[in-house]
Amino acid sequence: MEKKPVTRKNIAELCGVSISVVSRALNNSGYVEESKRRKIIETAEKLNYIPQPVAMSLQERRTKQLLYYCKDLSNEYYVDMYRGMCEAANKRGYLVTISGMMEFDRIKDTMVDGIIMPNEDLTSYYMKHGGKNYYLPVVSASYCNAVDIPKSVPLVEADMYQAMDFALSYLNSMGHKVIAYGFPYDRNNRNSRFLAWKNYIKEITGNTGWKKYLLAMNQNEMKDDPRILPFSEDLPEQSIHIEEDFFGKGKLAAQVFMERKLNATAIICFNDEFAIGMIKGFQEMGVNVPEQISVMGIDGTGTRKYLSPSLTTVNMFPKKQGRECANVLIDIIEKKNKRYIVHLKPKLQIGESVKNLHT
Repeated sequence: MEKKPVTRKNIAELCGVSISVVSRALNNSGYVEESKRRKIIETAEKLNYIPQPVAMSLQERRTKQLLYYCKDLSNEYYVDMYRGMCEAANKRGYLVTISGMMEFDRIKDTMVDGIIMPNEDLTSYYMKHGGKNYYLPVVSASYCNAVDIPKSVPLVEADMYQAMDFALSYLNSMGHKVIAYGFPYDRNNRNSRFLAWKNYIKEITGNTGWKKYLLAMNQNEMKDDPRILPFSEDLPEQSIHIEEDFFGKGKLAAQVFMERKLNATAIICFNDEFAIGMIKGFQEMGVNVPEQISVMGIDGTGTRKYLSPSLTTVNMFPKKQGRECANVLIDIIEKKNKRYIVHLKPKLQIGESVKNLHT
């Protein structure tokens, strides 16, 4: 017969004390009379007591580890967020582990004190598929997208709708009026960046004319390219762990733009990586950026400065978003003031990829 593991209850019964006294003695936390402490430790050693870290994590939140659940480590924005999380967590005595391949039903048994999700879509999927019943607290990065999350989750929000407004206003100030949008998803995706651009372009092109200026990378337009995935509101199981090829989609979008022979003088892209892909795509076709077409991104990741011409973008401060995610989660773990929404303001970051049409 398999021998049962020794528990703190067993030690408490042998030492004639409560389980809480045993816990304080073994964790070296709180007052325990010295004679009782020595007896408890000696008994634990004699019985070869091995603590169960998972149980300790769930009951006492003592692992000092956070889980960053990120399926897309090719996305520089999410990597910058991780750097920010590590900085904040380290200052408060925590570590941040990272995983995007772990099945959701295994998270409840993981030796962590809480979870950080990189976006609202993944948060919604996680909460609908068991997360709302787990003990571990969750904090999510947010981008002002309309997503149904079945349980209240604190959000650290980068206002992407405002970021698109900043980009459009800047391009207008540089003389650009007809502005296309490079989008890596299907037009049915309710992304806040897309909605802000759509509201703008419809005033110029009308209720249906705007569609030709939307460079959406979806299966309807790119049926034979394996990098193009269908959009699903339910985030199907098979797409959970697939990394996005924003750079490749950007290069494809540049080809689509030239094939349509659009009269737009500028293009705003979904993110910096998509924009960099577009610029590279244009350059390979002999199209000069910004002399022949201006390109903007939205993100503010460090990769933009290595591009020639340097990318004009709207900085969403991903490292700051990561720091705030970690701090909000640690505050919850340590039972400090709980913040449900933290707003981050974007800032225009001017490079060389936009032409001034007034000169």
